[in-house]
Amino acid sequence: MENLTNVVAASLPRDMRIAGVNIAHTSGSTYWLLSWQANWLTLRLATHLHWLDGVQQLQVIWPDMQQIGGLKPLLHQALVSPAARHAAFAVTSADVSIANMLLWAAARKLVFMMRLTPEMAATQKHRPFDLQKDLTPLPLFLGDRNNSNDLLLPVADRQLQQYLIQFYSRNLLFTQFSGHRLIKLLPTAQWLQTMLAATPPASAWPLTVATTFGTQVLEVIHQARLQNR
Repeated sequence: MENLTNVVAASLPRDMRIAGVNIAHTSGSTYWLLSWQANWLTLRLATHLHWLDGVQQLQVIWPDMQQIGGLKPLLHQALVSPAARHAAFAVTSADVSIANMLLWAAARKLVFMMRLTPEMAATQKHRPFDLQKDLTPLPLFLGDRNNSNDLLLPVADRQLQQYLIQFYSRNLLFTQFSGHRLIKLLPTAQWLQTMLAATPPASAWPLTVATTFGTQVLEVIHQARLQNR
């Protein structure tokens, strides 16, 4: 990992720096949060494409992560390409409120989840799906991170779901597959904390969430706290 980190660091343009690293241990894929002037960029290094088409990441595919000689020029070329600029993102006030909400909820063992269709659950490791077309219609829940049988509450908020999908698209959330075709959307905590530290202080997250999305998700969170805490 140290060698790969050195290669990535040496590949960066002058106005980029590494702000965070996330490793998918089951697949060997690595995700890099890059600070780029006032923006952020998620770099994904892997031997295969993401299981979802349309993720907001700069993907660089390399056949053997144990042999990384020659990776540096390919990486640098990708990082200065139009694709990198297209994948970059800025943090909005709504993003800040959602990040704070996700961290607050996770500290209380509450996470958002989506239920896959039977087809997606059976084949998601074997064929790609579309980020928007396939994830947007899925039912959204708030549940107990350790045991969804104890707590699983529906969240009927399509606008919030779009933001959560966007967070996952940027690797600000990562998935953990559970029983009953559920995928847990777990916050990439170190990345979120790093981004929040670089962002001017904002209003209390419940106020911004209520203003942006309405109060329904706050009511679900309150119900979860009453039932399970």
